[in-house]
Amino acid sequence: MKITCLGAARTVTGSSYLVQLDRNNCFLVDCGLYQGGRQLEQRNWNIESHRPRRIKAIFITHAHIDHSGLVPRLVRMGYRGPVYASAATCELLKILWMDSAHIQEMEARWQSRKNKRVGRKEVEPLYETIDAQQAAELLVPVKLTCHPGMLPGLEVCFVGAGHILGASSLLLRFKRGSQEYRVGFSGDLGRPGQLIVPDPEKLPRAGMVFMETTYGNRLHKSLEQSQRELIEVINAAYREGGKVLIPAFAVERTQELIYIMAAAHRRGELPPDMPVFLDSPLAIHATEIFRKFPQFFDQDTKDLLADGKTPLNFPNLKFTLSTEESRQINEYRGPAVIMAGNGMASAGRIKHHLKHNLWRPNAHVVIVGFQAQGTTGRRLVEGADTVKIFREPVAVRAQVHTIGGFSAHADRDELLGWLEGIAHPGLRVNLIHGEEQSSLAFMQTAHNRFPQVKFHVPRWKESIKVPPSGAKAPAAVRPEKVSPAPELARRLAQAARRLEHLARQVEAGRAALSPQELAELERRLAEAERAAGLEA
Repeated sequence: MKITCLGAARTVTGSSYLVQLDRNNCFLVDCGLYQGGRQLEQRNWNIESHRPRRIKAIFITHAHIDHSGLVPRLVRMGYRGPVYASAATCELLKILWMDSAHIQEMEARWQSRKNKRVGRKEVEPLYETIDAQQAAELLVPVKLTCHPGMLPGLEVCFVGAGHILGASSLLLRFKRGSQEYRVGFSGDLGRPGQLIVPDPEKLPRAGMVFMETTYGNRLHKSLEQSQRELIEVINAAYREGGKVLIPAFAVERTQELIYIMAAAHRRGELPPDMPVFLDSPLAIHATEIFRKFPQFFDQDTKDLLADGKTPLNFPNLKFTLSTEESRQINEYRGPAVIMAGNGMASAGRIKHHLKHNLWRPNAHVVIVGFQAQGTTGRRLVEGADTVKIFREPVAVRAQVHTIGGFSAHADRDELLGWLEGIAHPGLRVNLIHGEEQSSLAFMQTAHNRFPQVKFHVPRWKESIKVPPSGAKAPAAVRPEKVSPAPELARRLAQAARRLEHLARQVEAGRAALSPQELAELERRLAEAERAAGLEA
């Protein structure tokens, strides 16, 4: 049995793992879209390693696009097998894939128009609406329990992971002759006490685990503190006559924010005449799906429903589906809360609202989730004085608030708590779905806490052999050393900005590089890619 890391190895995007049982049977656990810089997103086009015509199945842990968004691309390239996920995940995937296909089509049309003006070829989209529709037809909803016979000798157990509606961890049990292999995939792990969804469940005993480390080097604020901070920001904006802009993650984060504001409204803590616009068709449809699946709610939310309360609605909440309704929000002169897609402020309607308000000192931007490198949201978090929106510089005079307590990802101590429930002598844990510094820092902490466990941080496309359950683990190795995080992070961010600027200059033809200089640049980039564990 062998597992190849096709994504989310030393990065927080593109989650996908090729599991090879034997020569004839292989499948994917997750099939995520790469999001972030151009270099990462280029990987979405090169999917030969995903084996779209050879894999027998795809198992999706949850609906977020970085775990599921490449499935329509595989369908476009010939995949026709089943896609297994929980019932709630299947419903969310249908709308998320259609939204992603629309974005791919729009970006391809925009780039094609640009190319035509300079005599270049048109660009094809990564995938289209028809591919998303065909992918949806392959969905097979499954219950959160164990399912034997998914492939010859393979049992797959779906275990609640918290995080978002319908999210699951997976345990694979594969028997071949007298040998049994047990491999766990955490998926994305939620937080104990998270709103709306239940706490993560304990994964059954495994010999090897692939575990996320998105916040492996960070502690979140408490949820209670974060809720108070959000309400304070809303009331401050009301007093100042400004807007509160919240880049919205359509699934889970938006619904949590609605839940919090609905509760605050019932307590009389929100201005009674301050509208809250949900300006994201995707988030609106996701909210409707949440309302359809109360069986996936936690007990507190079920109790609210039983008491006749509406945890996902309140009088001030206004849905704006059409483009015209979205435009009218910017004509509204009074204070307002605007939640608009997308969550990293790198696309969608939030960009229009940022363009209209980011330069206003009485505006407030609330960041409520992880911001990948290279995104507008990340630059705002890092304190940029200006950001480019629709390729134009916009001054940042708004007040930017990062409220980490709303994260749907477990923090360092919560990850350690989950790991404590499954740790045993000889367990092998591969730390994935974290930026390199986060995964390496967590490895050091976890190694000290669980010396009987062997930890490893895989690299992109690294293949890992899975030993049979009960096989003796190799001697523990000293964790990789972590470079001083703040200075390294600063230098990496500076290098990324310089590379991004250079790429724009080269594409626009403004970089005067001789053939010799270009060859030297390509050589240096190839060296840097190899050093970073990337492929040139």
